[in-house]
Amino acid sequence: MYNVVRTSELRARGVQSRCIRDAIGCCLLALTQGMYSIVVRCSNPRHSAIAEFVTDEAWIKRIAELTDQQSGLLRFELLDMFEKLRVASYPHYGVDDVIWRVSAGFIHDFQLFRPPRGKVFIAHPTRRHSSADVVRTSKSVPEADVVRIGKMSLTSPIRTAFDLIGQLGEPEGFAALETCLRRSVFGSDAGADEAARFGYPPDTQALAERRIAEDFMPVLLRLSKGQSRAQRLLSAVGPLSESYAESRFKYNLAQLRLTGFRQQTRIWDGRAFLTRVDFLHRESRTIVLVDGFSKYADNGVRLVRKEVRQYNRLLELGYRIVRLNFNEVINLEECATKLFGQAPHLRAFIAPRQRSGVR
Repeated sequence: MYNVVRTSELRARGVQSRCIRDAIGCCLLALTQGMYSIVVRCSNPRHSAIAEFVTDEAWIKRIAELTDQQSGLLRFELLDMFEKLRVASYPHYGVDDVIWRVSAGFIHDFQLFRPPRGKVFIAHPTRRHSSADVVRTSKSVPEADVVRIGKMSLTSPIRTAFDLIGQLGEPEGFAALETCLRRSVFGSDAGADEAARFGYPPDTQALAERRIAEDFMPVLLRLSKGQSRAQRLLSAVGPLSESYAESRFKYNLAQLRLTGFRQQTRIWDGRAFLTRVDFLHRESRTIVLVDGFSKYADNGVRLVRKEVRQYNRLLELGYRIVRLNFNEVINLEECATKLFGQAPHLRAFIAPRQRSGVR
Protein backbone atom coordinates (compact mmCIF):
# COMPACT_ATOMS: atom_id res chain seq x y z
CA MET A 1 0.00 0.00 0.00
CA TYR A 2 1.28 3.47 -0.95
CA ASN A 3 4.32 1.73 -2.46
CA VAL A 4 6.19 1.93 0.84
CA VAL A 5 9.54 0.18 0.65
CA ARG A 6 12.49 -0.19 3.02
CA THR A 7 16.17 0.23 2.26
CA SER A 8 16.72 -3.42 3.22
CA GLU A 9 14.18 -4.54 0.60
CA LEU A 10 15.82 -2.46 -2.11
CA ARG A 11 19.29 -3.74 -1.30
CA ALA A 12 18.02 -7.31 -1.30
CA ARG A 13 17.09 -6.78 -4.97
CA GLY A 14 20.51 -5.35 -5.77
CA VAL A 15 19.61 -1.66 -5.58
CA GLN A 16 22.70 0.09 -4.24
CA SER A 17 22.82 3.15 -1.99
CA ARG A 18 24.04 5.32 -4.85
CA CYS A 19 20.97 4.40 -6.92
CA ILE A 20 18.67 5.09 -3.96
CA ARG A 21 20.17 8.55 -3.44
CA ASP A 22 19.82 9.26 -7.15
CA ALA A 23 16.15 8.21 -7.13
CA ILE A 24 15.16 10.47 -4.22
CA GLY A 25 13.33 13.41 -5.74
CA CYS A 26 12.76 11.47 -8.94
CA CYS A 27 10.66 8.40 -8.18
CA LEU A 28 11.36 7.95 -4.47
CA LEU A 29 9.97 10.04 -1.62
CA ALA A 30 12.11 9.81 1.51
CA LEU A 31 9.82 9.35 4.51
CA THR A 32 12.13 8.58 7.42
CA GLN A 33 15.55 6.98 7.57
CA GLY A 34 15.34 3.71 5.67
CA MET A 35 11.71 4.21 4.57
CA TYR A 36 10.54 5.42 1.15
CA SER A 37 7.45 5.66 -1.00
CA ILE A 38 7.59 5.14 -4.75
CA VAL A 39 5.64 8.08 -6.14
CA VAL A 40 6.29 7.79 -9.89
CA ARG A 41 6.67 4.85 -12.24
CA CYS A 42 10.07 6.04 -13.42
CA SER A 43 11.31 5.67 -17.02
CA ASN A 44 14.96 6.12 -16.01
CA PRO A 45 16.65 2.78 -16.78
CA ARG A 46 18.92 3.22 -13.75
CA HIS A 47 15.81 3.08 -11.54
CA SER A 48 14.16 0.10 -13.23
CA ALA A 49 14.76 -2.17 -10.24
CA ILE A 50 12.92 0.31 -8.01
CA ALA A 51 9.91 0.35 -10.36
CA GLU A 52 9.50 -3.39 -9.76
CA PHE A 53 8.34 -2.60 -6.21
CA VAL A 54 5.29 -0.65 -7.43
CA THR A 55 2.17 -2.41 -6.14
CA ASP A 56 -0.23 0.52 -5.72
CA GLU A 57 -0.98 2.14 -9.06
CA ALA A 58 -3.84 4.14 -7.53
CA TRP A 59 -1.32 5.93 -5.28
CA ILE A 60 0.78 6.96 -8.27
CA LYS A 61 -2.34 8.12 -10.11
CA ARG A 62 -3.48 10.10 -7.07
CA ILE A 63 -0.13 11.89 -6.83
CA ALA A 64 -0.31 12.83 -10.51
CA GLU A 65 -3.82 14.24 -10.03
CA LEU A 66 -2.69 16.42 -7.12
CA THR A 67 0.42 17.75 -8.88
CA ASP A 68 0.33 20.78 -11.16
CA GLN A 69 1.63 19.46 -14.46
CA GLN A 70 3.10 22.79 -15.56
CA SER A 71 4.81 24.00 -12.39
CA GLY A 72 5.28 20.66 -10.65
CA LEU A 73 3.89 22.16 -7.44
CA LEU A 74 2.10 19.79 -5.08
CA ARG A 75 -1.30 20.61 -3.63
CA PHE A 76 -1.44 20.99 0.14
CA GLU A 77 -3.75 17.99 0.30
CA LEU A 78 -0.96 15.85 -1.14
CA LEU A 79 1.66 17.30 1.21
CA ASP A 80 -0.58 16.38 4.14
CA MET A 81 -0.96 12.85 2.75
CA PHE A 82 2.83 12.56 2.61
CA GLU A 83 3.02 13.54 6.28
CA LYS A 84 0.37 10.98 7.24
CA LEU A 85 2.40 8.35 5.41
CA ARG A 86 5.58 9.51 7.14
CA VAL A 87 3.97 9.09 10.55
CA ALA A 88 2.26 5.78 9.74
CA SER A 89 5.36 4.16 8.21
CA TYR A 90 7.92 5.13 10.87
CA PRO A 91 9.44 1.75 11.84
CA HIS A 92 10.92 2.44 15.29
CA TYR A 93 8.00 3.20 17.60
CA GLY A 94 8.60 1.96 21.14
CA VAL A 95 6.13 0.42 23.56
CA ASP A 96 5.51 3.68 25.44
CA ASP A 97 5.69 6.01 22.43
CA VAL A 98 2.60 8.13 21.75
CA ILE A 99 2.33 10.15 18.54
CA TRP A 100 1.19 13.65 19.41
CA ARG A 101 1.03 17.28 18.39
CA VAL A 102 1.09 18.02 14.65
CA SER A 103 1.90 14.39 13.73
CA ALA A 104 -1.33 13.25 15.39
CA GLY A 105 -3.05 16.20 13.71
CA PHE A 106 -2.11 14.86 10.28
CA ILE A 107 -3.48 11.41 11.13
CA HIS A 108 -6.73 12.98 12.39
CA ASP A 109 -7.08 14.99 9.14
CA PHE A 110 -6.97 18.44 10.73
CA GLN A 111 -6.66 21.35 8.33
CA LEU A 112 -3.53 23.22 9.38
CA PHE A 113 -1.92 26.34 7.94
CA ARG A 114 1.77 25.90 7.14
CA PRO A 115 2.40 23.18 9.73
CA PRO A 116 5.93 21.87 10.36
CA ARG A 117 6.68 18.97 8.05
CA GLY A 118 9.34 16.32 7.78
CA LYS A 119 9.48 15.02 11.36
CA VAL A 120 7.47 12.70 13.58
CA PHE A 121 6.52 14.14 16.98
CA ILE A 122 6.43 11.56 19.77
CA ALA A 123 5.69 11.77 23.50
CA HIS A 124 7.42 9.31 25.84
CA PRO A 125 7.16 9.12 29.65
CA THR A 126 10.93 9.31 30.24
CA ARG A 127 12.91 9.51 27.00
CA ARG A 128 13.87 12.67 25.13
CA HIS A 129 15.58 12.61 21.74
CA SER A 130 15.75 14.61 18.51
CA SER A 131 17.06 13.56 15.11
CA ALA A 132 16.48 14.36 11.47
CA ASP A 133 13.34 12.21 11.56
CA VAL A 134 11.95 12.39 15.09
CA VAL A 135 11.30 14.81 17.94
CA ARG A 136 10.73 12.68 21.05
CA THR A 137 9.63 14.69 24.10
CA SER A 138 9.57 13.55 27.71
CA LYS A 139 5.83 13.70 28.35
CA SER A 140 3.28 11.39 29.94
CA VAL A 141 -0.07 11.25 28.17
CA PRO A 142 -3.02 9.90 30.19
CA GLU A 143 -4.28 6.59 28.85
CA ALA A 144 -7.76 8.10 28.51
CA ASP A 145 -6.34 10.50 25.90
CA VAL A 146 -4.68 7.81 23.77
CA VAL A 147 -6.26 6.03 20.80
CA ARG A 148 -4.85 3.22 18.69
CA ILE A 149 -4.98 3.08 14.92
CA GLY A 150 -3.23 0.07 13.43
CA LYS A 151 0.27 -0.11 14.88
CA MET A 152 0.14 3.50 16.09
CA SER A 153 -0.66 4.86 19.53
CA LEU A 154 -1.55 8.53 19.30
CA THR A 155 -3.36 11.25 21.18
CA SER A 156 -7.11 11.41 20.65
CA PRO A 157 -8.46 14.08 18.30
CA ILE A 158 -9.63 16.34 21.14
CA ARG A 159 -6.37 15.96 23.09
CA THR A 160 -4.44 16.65 19.89
CA ALA A 161 -6.40 19.86 19.31
CA PHE A 162 -5.58 21.07 22.82
CA ASP A 163 -1.89 20.17 22.35
CA LEU A 164 -1.75 22.15 19.11
CA ILE A 165 -2.49 25.33 21.06
CA GLY A 166 0.94 25.06 22.67
CA GLN A 167 2.79 23.87 19.58
CA LEU A 168 1.30 25.91 16.73
CA GLY A 169 -0.56 28.68 18.55
CA GLU A 170 -4.12 29.57 19.47
CA PRO A 171 -5.54 29.99 15.92
CA GLU A 172 -4.53 26.45 14.88
CA GLY A 173 -5.71 24.94 18.14
CA PHE A 174 -9.02 26.79 17.89
CA ALA A 175 -9.62 25.58 14.32
CA ALA A 176 -8.78 22.01 15.34
CA LEU A 177 -11.17 22.19 18.31
CA GLU A 178 -13.95 23.38 16.00
CA THR A 179 -13.22 20.48 13.65
CA CYS A 180 -13.47 18.03 16.56
CA LEU A 181 -16.74 19.54 17.78
CA ARG A 182 -18.26 19.55 14.30
CA ARG A 183 -17.40 15.87 13.81
CA SER A 184 -18.69 15.04 17.28
CA VAL A 185 -22.03 16.76 16.69
CA PHE A 186 -22.65 15.43 13.16
CA GLY A 187 -20.83 12.10 13.40
CA SER A 188 -18.27 12.68 10.65
CA ASP A 189 -17.11 15.16 8.03
CA ALA A 190 -19.61 13.61 5.63
CA GLY A 191 -22.41 14.04 8.16
CA ALA A 192 -21.44 17.69 8.64
CA ASP A 193 -21.41 18.26 4.88
CA GLU A 194 -24.87 16.73 4.63
CA ALA A 195 -26.17 19.00 7.39
CA ALA A 196 -24.69 22.01 5.62
CA ARG A 197 -26.37 20.96 2.37
CA PHE A 198 -29.84 20.19 3.73
CA GLY A 199 -30.01 22.43 6.78
CA TYR A 200 -28.74 22.34 10.34
CA PRO A 201 -31.11 20.77 12.90
CA PRO A 202 -32.63 23.24 15.38
CA ASP A 203 -31.01 21.44 18.32
CA THR A 204 -27.47 21.72 16.90
CA GLN A 205 -26.25 24.24 19.48
CA ALA A 206 -27.74 22.32 22.40
CA LEU A 207 -26.10 19.13 21.18
CA ALA A 208 -22.77 20.96 20.82
CA GLU A 209 -22.96 22.20 24.41
CA ARG A 210 -23.63 18.67 25.59
CA ARG A 211 -20.67 17.31 23.60
CA ILE A 212 -18.39 19.97 25.07
CA ALA A 213 -19.46 19.09 28.61
CA GLU A 214 -19.23 15.32 28.12
CA ASP A 215 -16.32 14.91 25.68
CA PHE A 216 -14.14 18.03 25.78
CA MET A 217 -14.14 19.13 29.42
CA PRO A 218 -12.76 15.83 30.80
CA VAL A 219 -9.83 16.08 28.38
CA LEU A 220 -9.23 19.72 29.29
CA LEU A 221 -9.15 18.87 33.00
CA ARG A 222 -6.44 16.26 32.34
CA LEU A 223 -4.09 18.84 30.80
CA SER A 224 -1.02 19.32 32.98
CA LYS A 225 -0.71 22.97 31.92
CA GLY A 226 -2.52 25.54 29.81
CA GLN A 227 -5.98 24.83 31.18
CA SER A 228 -6.98 28.49 31.47
CA ARG A 229 -6.10 29.29 27.88
CA ALA A 230 -7.71 26.08 26.64
CA GLN A 231 -10.90 26.93 28.57
CA ARG A 232 -10.99 30.43 27.07
CA LEU A 233 -10.72 29.07 23.54
CA LEU A 234 -13.19 26.26 24.17
CA SER A 235 -15.78 28.77 25.38
CA ALA A 236 -15.82 30.33 21.88
CA VAL A 237 -15.84 27.10 19.87
CA GLY A 238 -18.92 26.09 17.85
CA PRO A 239 -19.97 23.39 15.36
CA LEU A 240 -20.99 25.61 12.42
CA SER A 241 -17.70 26.61 10.77
CA GLU A 242 -17.71 24.95 7.36
CA SER A 243 -14.04 25.60 6.58
CA TYR A 244 -10.71 26.36 8.18
CA ALA A 245 -11.10 29.98 7.05
CA GLU A 246 -14.44 30.33 8.84
CA SER A 247 -12.87 28.99 12.04
CA ARG A 248 -10.06 31.51 11.73
CA PHE A 249 -12.55 34.36 11.29
CA LYS A 250 -14.49 33.19 14.32
CA TYR A 251 -11.24 33.19 16.29
CA ASN A 252 -10.60 36.74 15.05
CA LEU A 253 -14.01 37.84 16.33
CA ALA A 254 -13.07 36.56 19.78
CA GLN A 255 -9.73 38.38 19.63
CA LEU A 256 -11.44 41.60 18.58
CA ARG A 257 -14.11 41.09 21.29
CA LEU A 258 -16.72 41.73 18.60
CA THR A 259 -20.11 40.47 19.74
CA GLY A 260 -23.42 39.77 18.03
CA PHE A 261 -22.39 37.65 15.03
CA ARG A 262 -24.25 34.42 14.25
CA GLN A 263 -23.10 31.70 11.85
CA GLN A 264 -24.93 30.00 8.97
CA THR A 265 -27.95 32.28 9.27
CA ARG A 266 -30.84 32.04 6.84
CA ILE A 267 -31.96 35.29 5.18
CA TRP A 268 -35.57 35.69 4.05
CA ASP A 269 -36.97 37.99 1.39
CA GLY A 270 -40.48 38.43 2.68
CA ARG A 271 -41.79 34.88 2.93
CA ALA A 272 -39.28 33.50 0.43
CA PHE A 273 -35.96 32.03 1.47
CA LEU A 274 -33.14 34.01 -0.13
CA THR A 275 -29.84 32.54 1.03
CA ARG A 276 -27.78 31.34 3.97
CA VAL A 277 -24.76 33.47 4.90
CA ASP A 278 -21.53 32.63 6.71
CA PHE A 279 -21.81 35.30 9.41
CA LEU A 280 -24.64 37.73 10.15
CA HIS A 281 -24.66 40.61 12.62
CA ARG A 282 -28.41 41.04 12.73
CA GLU A 283 -28.55 44.20 14.84
CA SER A 284 -26.33 46.16 12.44
CA ARG A 285 -27.49 44.23 9.33
CA THR A 286 -23.90 43.32 8.46
CA ILE A 287 -23.01 40.15 6.56
CA VAL A 288 -19.50 38.69 6.38
CA LEU A 289 -18.73 36.21 3.60
CA VAL A 290 -15.53 34.25 4.14
CA ASP A 291 -13.29 32.81 1.45
CA GLY A 292 -15.94 31.22 -0.73
CA PHE A 293 -14.07 31.48 -3.98
CA SER A 294 -13.04 27.83 -4.32
CA LYS A 295 -16.66 26.75 -4.62
CA TYR A 296 -17.01 28.82 -7.80
CA ALA A 297 -14.30 26.75 -9.45
CA ASP A 298 -16.03 23.58 -8.28
CA ASN A 299 -19.58 24.54 -9.27
CA GLY A 300 -19.15 26.74 -12.32
CA VAL A 301 -20.62 29.90 -13.77
CA ARG A 302 -24.21 29.12 -12.80
CA LEU A 303 -23.39 29.43 -9.10
CA VAL A 304 -21.53 32.69 -9.70
CA ARG A 305 -24.58 34.19 -11.42
CA LYS A 306 -26.90 32.94 -8.69
CA GLU A 307 -24.78 34.47 -5.94
CA VAL A 308 -24.49 37.76 -7.82
CA ARG A 309 -28.29 37.96 -7.86
CA GLN A 310 -28.45 37.11 -4.17
CA TYR A 311 -25.71 39.64 -3.39
CA ASN A 312 -27.56 42.42 -5.20
CA ARG A 313 -30.83 41.54 -3.49
CA LEU A 314 -29.17 41.60 -0.06
CA LEU A 315 -27.91 45.10 -0.80
CA GLU A 316 -31.41 46.14 -1.84
CA LEU A 317 -32.71 44.80 1.49
CA GLY A 318 -30.30 47.10 3.33
CA TYR A 319 -27.55 44.68 4.32
CA ARG A 320 -23.91 45.74 4.32
CA ILE A 321 -21.68 42.94 2.98
CA VAL A 322 -18.00 42.44 3.76
CA ARG A 323 -16.07 39.83 1.77
CA LEU A 324 -12.89 38.43 3.29
CA ASN A 325 -10.44 36.28 1.36
CA PHE A 326 -8.23 33.63 2.92
CA ASN A 327 -5.14 35.81 3.31
CA GLU A 328 -7.19 38.50 5.06
CA VAL A 329 -8.77 35.99 7.43
CA ILE A 330 -5.48 34.49 8.62
CA ASN A 331 -4.00 37.92 9.37
CA LEU A 332 -5.79 39.48 12.34
CA GLU A 333 -4.68 43.04 11.56
CA GLU A 334 -5.71 42.83 7.89
CA CYS A 335 -9.02 41.28 8.90
CA ALA A 336 -9.73 44.02 11.44
CA THR A 337 -8.71 46.78 9.03
CA LYS A 338 -11.06 45.59 6.30
CA LEU A 339 -13.91 44.70 8.64
CA PHE A 340 -13.98 48.02 10.48
CA GLY A 341 -13.05 49.95 7.34
CA GLN A 342 -16.11 48.69 5.47
CA ALA A 343 -18.40 48.41 8.50
CA PRO A 344 -17.23 51.04 11.03
CA HIS A 345 -20.53 50.82 12.91
CA LEU A 346 -19.41 47.42 14.24
CA ARG A 347 -17.11 49.19 16.69
CA ALA A 348 -20.19 49.89 18.79
CA PHE A 349 -20.44 46.14 19.49
CA ILE A 350 -16.93 45.61 20.88
CA ALA A 351 -17.17 44.18 24.38
CA PRO A 352 -15.29 45.98 27.18
CA ARG A 353 -11.79 44.72 27.84
CA GLN A 354 -11.55 42.48 30.87
CA ARG A 355 -8.86 43.59 33.25
CA SER A 356 -6.13 41.16 34.20
CA GLY A 357 -2.93 41.31 36.16
CA VAL A 358 -0.84 40.86 33.01
CA ARG A 359 0.43 43.97 31.26
